[in-house]
Amino acid sequence: MSRLLLVVGLLAGMLLALVGCGGPDAAEVEQVQAMTAASLKELSAEDVAAVRALSDAYWKAWNDYDVDKVLSLLDEPFRSERGEEIRGNVQKLDRWNMSISVTEVTPPKLDANGEVVMYVNVKKPLSTDLTQMRFKKVGSSWIITYASKDER
Repeated sequence: MSRLLLVVGLLAGMLLALVGCGGPDAAEVEQVQAMTAASLKELSAEDVAAVRALSDAYWKAWNDYDVDKVLSLLDEPFRSERGEEIRGNVQKLDRWNMSISVTEVTPPKLDANGEVVMYVNVKKPLSTDLTQMRFKKVGSSWIITYASKDER
């Protein structure tokens, strides 16, 4: 358990450093991938596919400027906390007729708290953000509990 906390703490520190530098370089991405792989458990292939499909649907809704869809994919506490900020960001994309592209950095893995975590690069016109996404299973469905470039 203490090793896991140490790894998670190091990972959080690395991510905070990345946020301050304007974007990850290849070496930083490799470090995040290695530390995430070492500290998190595997999921079933079915759950990995479901989480990836949810992530794809989430980012597609951003590019479709579908605020209601984006917010509907979020767990209520996160939606309440960040919903207005997310709404404003989706509206900015729409107003400026921009889109984002997303690539997976780490595959979905189960953490010690039973949540699934994965990292994606979100490429915007002027920057690329290393973004943490968290998911939980509710019944037979998955929901996004967190999606942000800043570590919580």
